[in-house]
Amino acid sequence: MHAPEIAVLDLTSRIGGHALAQLGVSGTTGPGAWEKMPLGGMAGAPLISWYRPAGAADLASLPPRPEAVAILVGPGIFAMLPAVLAHETVRTAPAVWFFLLPNAVMEEMEIAKFLRTQQRAGVHKYQLPNSDPQTLWFVLMEQLGKVQKVSDYFNEERSAEDMSSNLKTSMDAAMTIDGALAVALVDHRSGMCLAQAGGGMNLDLAAAGNTQVVKAKLQTMETLGIRRGIEDILITLADQYHLIRLVPNAEGLFLYLVLDRNKGNLALARYKLTDIERSLKV
Repeated sequence: MHAPEIAVLDLTSRIGGHALAQLGVSGTTGPGAWEKMPLGGMAGAPLISWYRPAGAADLASLPPRPEAVAILVGPGIFAMLPAVLAHETVRTAPAVWFFLLPNAVMEEMEIAKFLRTQQRAGVHKYQLPNSDPQTLWFVLMEQLGKVQKVSDYFNEERSAEDMSSNLKTSMDAAMTIDGALAVALVDHRSGMCLAQAGGGMNLDLAAAGNTQVVKAKLQTMETLGIRRGIEDILITLADQYHLIRLVPNAEGLFLYLVLDRNKGNLALARYKLTDIERSLKV
């Protein structure tokens, strides 16, 4: 099966580089091109080609026909925008997403003019709520699920019969948590989703993306010589909490819970996830 290619054009000073590190790339402070990196290390997964141009001339390395182009826009890159917006790849890709950091005010105005000239349904602008690289990474992963070829690969139907009764019971229990929107049990060694419930997003894709987050955090802990381990990782969005909780009695697994921020209680959700993880049998 053809693996779709997603081009990420990183026009930020630092934040995009931190997000790129989730793909296992080090030394991302300067310009460069990191091409066709499999998301989650899985065969057939989307290929991420990440570009950090030093100038307009570097845009020549953009692939001609990616399934989508994600453009990360930070402040101070206004002078490069005309070349970016005029580039053939940006003008012809089926999906083009602009992710704007909070202080990219002049850049936002220029992109708004560009959007008024576009009649394609797949071209959108997203204002990021903050400059947190984990927020940027999650929003980018969520958007990948909207590319048709990516969705075709990851959105295979999973019936309740395919899950063990224990896993299904655990997923159902997690969905009773106040504000729960979706939950998954993920193997971060492979990036595969073992069980899931809820909806509103591509959980298989989210599992693959958050696998990189977990691996990066574990590697950092090992580098720092911290032996006590990670209990959970929290990603806070404007209207949601995304909670990644490692399962201590099942090496390599984590629970991924998405909560409605207005309806959920984070402390109570953590308590209930702890109870659920103790009953897991994989």
